[in-house]
Parts: sequence; structure tokens; C-alpha cells
Amino acid sequence: MIEWNQERAIWRQVADDIRRKVSAGEYVAGSRLPSETDLSQGYGVSRTTIRTVIAALKSDGLVVVEQRPGHPRATYIRTLGQVEDITIGPGDSVTYSGPGAVVVTRAAGKVEMYEADQVRIIG
Repeated sequence: MIEWNQERAIWRQVADDIRRKVSAGEYVAGSRLPSETDLSQGYGVSRTTIRTVIAALKSDGLVVVEQRPGHPRATYIRTLGQVEDITIGPGDSVTYSGPGAVVVTRAAGKVEMYEADQVRIIG
């Protein structure tokens, strides 16, 4: 368990703890993170907070969310050279921003940024 710091957002503290666990080898490349429910119970936070944590870790390139053959959709620690499929829907747009950066703007206005060598655009 982590010692909570009231001056820092809880989701950032949880994300930092997961990063620490990856660095310490508790979660290894290619391994599956515990479910949202298990993480929320383990940290004593809401699933909404865990979803924010996973989105931040995904944005940092530490994890990928995917469905693997024979398994449900889950969050995995990214392996070196692993790419993530990004599905583009109606009204979404993709632009390239600077060297190696991909910016996806969703129809609802949400903006997502990725390293170009870490994603495959589908749609």
C-alpha cells in the first residue's frame, strides 16, 4: 500500500506506484495488470480513478490495452517494439505532429497523442 499525499492527485500516486512496480520487476514486460476491480480494491480507490491511471500509463507508453487470443480485453505491460492498434471512427482525425508523433482527435473532441512507432492506425 502507498502512503497517500494529500497534495498530489490520487490517480498520479497510483500511477507512480505501478511504475515503481514495473521498475522493480513486480510487473514484467508482456504481463497482464490486475483487473480494474482488483486494482481499485487493492488501492482503495474507485474504478474511475483506475481508468484514469490506465489512460495515463497508456499515454506514457508503459501499457497497452488489448484483447489477446483466448483472453478478455485487458491491460498489459508493453514489450519492446510492441505496437498498439488505434481504431479511428467516423468524425475522428489523425495528424502527424513533429518528428514521430501522432495526434488523434476524436469526434467528441478528446485529443490523444502517441509515438508513431508505437501505434498502428486502423479505420
